[in-house]
Amino acid sequence: MTLPLFVTRGNKYITGALMYSTAYALYYLTNHFPVIQPTLLPMSWVDQNTPFSPWTVLIYVSEYVYFAFVYILLKEEDNINHYLYSYFFAQMVACFVFFFYPVAYPRELFPIPTDLPMWLQNVWTWLRKTDAPTNCLPSLHVASVYLSSFAFITDKQPKLFWGFFIWATLITISTLTTKQHYLVDIVTGITLAIVCYRWFHHKQKYKRAIVSSSVETC
Repeated sequence: MTLPLFVTRGNKYITGALMYSTAYALYYLTNHFPVIQPTLLPMSWVDQNTPFSPWTVLIYVSEYVYFAFVYILLKEEDNINHYLYSYFFAQMVACFVFFFYPVAYPRELFPIPTDLPMWLQNVWTWLRKTDAPTNCLPSLHVASVYLSSFAFITDKQPKLFWGFFIWATLITISTLTTKQHYLVDIVTGITLAIVCYRWFHHKQKYKRAIVSSSVETC
């Protein structure tokens, strides 16, 4: 199946906003309204021995500005199309799993410390209210940030790739230290990112549906 290349410089930001909003809506619905009783997974050695580090929540929530920077810095129109397709497909696959096999993390074992600064306690309170302990497997936090960093490879911006790849790795580690995810969530999240990147950036066929702004100005 050939997919249309519909994102141009002219509609890049409105299209991105619509895609991210739709992806968030899908995540929110499966996160807050599971139709099947969520399952608790056994803790691996890594899960058991990774310390709970409340301050790393600042790295964890940096994901929310991470995507904005990625999308602004991507230059190639075709690559932006490939990225949006890969990102949205990863969301769809993960939400499909969340719907039919919801996995939860036992956050009640890791209460928010009362000796933290008030502003940091507020960050934690906000996070745990807005993000329920379900939607663990695969980790969309992990899949999304790695997939976004990979987009800079085909955008031919190697320095940005390494910068965002390191940032993605720190975010991935923070999913363990904030006790948001199991190790297996990370493994499946990275796998999902690699598969989606390989398919939509290297295997999938496309055709131009809208004349790009670069062509229009020629």
